[in-house]
Amino acid sequence: MDQRQVMSFDLPTVAEIQLAAERGQRITQDDVSAISQAESALTGRGPSRGGPAATAQSLSMRQMNFENKVAEVSRKPSSAISLEDAEEIQATEGRAFNQPPGVGYISAQVRSIADSNDALGLTATANVPAYITKDDARDAQHAEATVYGGQNPRGGMAAQMQSAADKIDNARRGSYGSY
Repeated sequence: MDQRQVMSFDLPTVAEIQLAAERGQRITQDDVSAISQAESALTGRGPSRGGPAATAQSLSMRQMNFENKVAEVSRKPSSAISLEDAEEIQATEGRAFNQPPGVGYISAQVRSIADSNDALGLTATANVPAYITKDDARDAQHAEATVYGGQNPRGGMAAQMQSAADKIDNARRGSYGSY
């Protein structure tokens, strides 16, 4: 929004703001402020409930929530992204852009990773045995390599399993002598 729009009371409608969000436009706090000022100048009493400024503020907050959720999930190793993460991303993305996300959206990419992880059992920690063998770690490395194009993600589940298997193996050697 520029100052000319505020001065001329060029106030977008609620539908125009929603359409802009649906098309992927980021609604910034500067946009919210400009719309609020224009609405206040036009009405003489400030923004109205359900009006353009309130709609812009709501969409801006939803977009910030989505960005925060994406940042949170992106800090995880890809092998740790769960179906729950994918559902949360999808829900926040739908709210942020005022429509269900489709193919090519961030939530679709996260869902694909989560589905692969779920199919391989990479994120299911409830049924993980307390004792991890070298064979378990090798099988997990093979499965991860299959999903990630021949490479294992750094810090992934297979790497964690290998580390645990090494610790168990080293502890056994220390307690029982070498084999």
